[in-house]
Order: sequence, then structure tokens, then C-alpha cells
Amino acid sequence: MNWRRGLFRLWIVGTVLFLLAVAFVSYSEIKAQFDAVASKPKAIIHSSILAQFRQRYPQYNDLSDAQLADALYKKFYTDIPREQFDRKIAGPNTKIIEFQGRMHEFPADATDDDIAAALATEPVTFDDLIPAPNPWNTLGIWAIIALGIPLAVLALGASLVWAFSGFAAKRS
Repeated sequence: MNWRRGLFRLWIVGTVLFLLAVAFVSYSEIKAQFDAVASKPKAIIHSSILAQFRQRYPQYNDLSDAQLADALYKKFYTDIPREQFDRKIAGPNTKIIEFQGRMHEFPADATDDDIAAALATEPVTFDDLIPAPNPWNTLGIWAIIALGIPLAVLALGASLVWAFSGFAAKRS
């Protein structure tokens, strides 16, 4: 009888069952976080650049400004950060300010005092105080749990088998 092979097969079966259990337990939390991020409203951009693009390519008139901006960003501008792209297409007639995790659009001639006053009057909601969950972090934590524990069990089991094999009787 080969104990090492039997224990390794037992470890494989246990690992598969453990991975299925972790996936079952974590699926709803991870899915909810990804859905929350996907349904988060994007910044609304009214741009003369988008208007010029629509004038040149009327087949894109059925898309909203946000959809067109997303499509242009994904197709041509993925090498720059999204915030920089949003500022670029907003044009010279607007200022885009990020405040409390949201993008706010102001006329280019607005003074800093005007912007500060407008931002100060914006109501603060409870959701503004709680940071948005990062679904990729949550997925990474669950992946570490799902893979780390079986690997630790494998290492512990292998070391115990190695240690106990030293006590085996000598074969003749």
C-alpha cells in the first residue's frame, strides 16, 4: 500500500470540495460588488468634441454622450487615464473638478470661490462617507483563501509524511 499516493489523492479531492465550498460562499458577495460597480452612473459629459464627432459620423447619433465617450476611450485612448480623457473631451469651455469621488463640471470662467461655494452646498449623503468596495480586492482575498489553505495543508501533510517515513522499519 502506498500511503503517499493515497494521501495525495485525498488532498486533491479535499481541495476540489474546498474550492467549490469557497466559490459557493463567496459568489453572492463578489457578484453584488461587481454589479454595484457596473451600475454606478458615469460622469455626464457634454462636449463640443463629441458634437463634432457626431456631425462627422452621424451613424453614432443613437448613442448617448456617455456611451460614445466610453466607446471612444476603449477604442483609441486606453493608454491614458480615464480622468485625463474626460478632461480632454470636455473641451476648453469647462472645468472638471473631482470632489468626494464624483466629477463635477463647471464653466471655464467660474472662479475658485464659485466652485467652492457650489461644492459646499452639495448635500453629503451617507453613501459618500463609505468608500466604494473594490470587487477585485474581494475576489483576490477569496482566491487567496481558496488556494492558500489547501497549499498549506499540502505542505503540512507532505512534511508529516516525510517526518514519519523516517520512523518506518528498514526493508530488507
